[in-house]
Amino acid sequence: MHLVVGHTSCSTCTCAPVEDINCRCDCSRRCNKQQIGFLVRLNRALVNRPKGSDVIYDNVITNEGNGYNPSTEIFTASVEGLYSFSWTTTTRTNNYFYTFLAVNGNMIARNHAGPNTADISGSQTVVVHLKKNEKVNIKVQHNYIGQLMYGEGWSTFSGFMI
Repeated sequence: MHLVVGHTSCSTCTCAPVEDINCRCDCSRRCNKQQIGFLVRLNRALVNRPKGSDVIYDNVITNEGNGYNPSTEIFTASVEGLYSFSWTTTTRTNNYFYTFLAVNGNMIARNHAGPNTADISGSQTVVVHLKKNEKVNIKVQHNYIGQLMYGEGWSTFSGFMI
């Protein structure tokens, strides 16, 4: 039988304390990891971008851990681990836009919005294991004439370490 000793939560973590079989707190093992997450959005519309070019999100909302570089439009993993990324592409009536999420330049998942008789969005979420310094960004899938990615905050890209 093990005696469970009373415990005060660590001030650096918000998870519930759990003792191991020797009644030692495991808060630091579970909670003392670096917080990594970002959210960027498009304010100005992108029109007829070249195939393979980077989607340029012009407004950084959150960049915890500074993994997202607004100059290069690329997220770089500062630590190895499991990450979740989501992006939404919105287009206007009778337009379309094709994108894909790339890890180190290689396509992982695609997203498409339009054409339709009204504004329309397409969203995608992926979970990937990244090694330290691997790079993630959103790229243009096709260079069709008539592509338009709507701005004003309707098109976004976000990610965080799980």
